[in-house]
Amino acid sequence: MVQAYILWALIGMAGYSFTTLFVKLAVRAGGVSSFMVLVVATVMVAATAVANIWMRGEVAPLVRQFATPSMLWACAAGISLTIAVSSLFRALALGPATVVVPLYGMFIVGGAALGAVFLHEPLTWRNVTGLGAAVVAAYLVSS
Repeated sequence: MVQAYILWALIGMAGYSFTTLFVKLAVRAGGVSSFMVLVVATVMVAATAVANIWMRGEVAPLVRQFATPSMLWACAAGISLTIAVSSLFRALALGPATVVVPLYGMFIVGGAALGAVFLHEPLTWRNVTGLGAAVVAAYLVSS
């Protein structure tokens, strides 16, 4: 049986894959900038996230926990994600997806390295080999 987190990761991967396609199509069609596409996408994500915490009964705890370390880390994640997604959308507007997406996808290597260094998550030779292969693959695909 597939673990739930693997299913969600695959859904996320598919969503990001289609996001790339739709950003390129929107910008190519003309009339909107990459940042306008980002605004529309962000509003949709924000509305969905708010609806989810509302339905889960997490709005009151959110307000009570706002100044806690967890919420400060959540704000840091929001800043990082804003920079990442804004940069991705701009890069997609300027360059080919066949170059931009593999380079952007290197966040996998960065995230794994940060997890190993700061979260002390295990990093085996198999992981290192796989991450190295990802770097080589991104280079080969984007060059």
